[in-house]
Amino acid sequence: MQETETNKQPGDSTLKRGSLGDGARALLTVAAAIIVIFGLREARDLLVPIMMACFLAIISYSLTDILRRYLRFPHWLAVTFTVIVDCGVIFGIISLIKFLAADMRSTLQGDLVTRFAEKFNQVMAWIDQLGMGEEARKLVESPQDIINPQQLLSISQAITGQVLSFMSVCTLVLVLMTFLLGEAPLFRRNFRNLPNSVQGKNEMIAALRGVQRYLFIKTIASACTGGLAWWLCAAMDVPFAFLWGFVAYVLNYIPTIGSIVAAIPPVLMALLLGSWGDAFIVTGGYVAINFAIGNGIEPLFLGRQFGIATSVVLLSVLLWGWIWGPLGMLIAVPITVLVKLALKNSPDLSWVALIIDDTTTDTGTSPPKKD
Repeated sequence: MQETETNKQPGDSTLKRGSLGDGARALLTVAAAIIVIFGLREARDLLVPIMMACFLAIISYSLTDILRRYLRFPHWLAVTFTVIVDCGVIFGIISLIKFLAADMRSTLQGDLVTRFAEKFNQVMAWIDQLGMGEEARKLVESPQDIINPQQLLSISQAITGQVLSFMSVCTLVLVLMTFLLGEAPLFRRNFRNLPNSVQGKNEMIAALRGVQRYLFIKTIASACTGGLAWWLCAAMDVPFAFLWGFVAYVLNYIPTIGSIVAAIPPVLMALLLGSWGDAFIVTGGYVAINFAIGNGIEPLFLGRQFGIATSVVLLSVLLWGWIWGPLGMLIAVPITVLVKLALKNSPDLSWVALIIDDTTTDTGTSPPKKD
């Protein structure tokens, strides 16, 4: 009897270890990932302000650190000064949104509708010469079917109304950010006491510094993009020039997709209110601006420090945009960097980090030389 039990024990342990095959394990991993993704989506009302506070704290901590190290500020005073600066930036953004809404109302009350009606009549006359006027009027009867001033005014009023709700969210974000900055030394000390390997800690510190550098340089590049887009639209007499510059600034945080989306409205405006030549110039200007900054200035300062494949970046933008909305698209790259680091340090999921990695050089696929 003892011999039988002894013989069963190794088999039982082998059965337990081998009972979950690679296919079942992969299936469970995918199922767990789906559950986590849907959980993040359902909890976005709670998680979005927390993520905003975390990333704002990561960006702002550079200022706090400079005030402490070089100006010898006490930690509480450095945090207070940093929060005041952040409040000024957020107040400036809110004031800018109000200004854009007022600019939209004033532009609509000007000659925009008249200019568009003249352009519409010219296009319809050209379509009549081609013998397709009746079919075209079945689709669009009047200029108001394309640009409705009342709808645009209601949009501007809705934007103004959203400012109050935005301010309430910003208040929560600033409170959370203040506590995160205030307890940053505590988090750093606890992080050093973790029982992880030195290499893992160094990788985490390097990733956080990389996120800081990425957001800082991306902010400067986005400001340059927005300023040049504003100048281009104003030079070409495109309505809402300042609005399109602000849109270009915000959407430049979204890799690849953002710059394309930001160029569509001003190009359509130039085409509807100007000529094909105007639309071509605006299109060429946006291409030149985004090519110079996106493929020249940003890689010069950022390089390829994150090591994520371009296709993975685009997919992450779509995924985090679906999970957390516009904020998810804005911070998709930093989140993906941190997720990649977590996967890399996971024994079971490190292969996922290797698949999405783009830091490898030549793999040497040529056949080995024979002696």
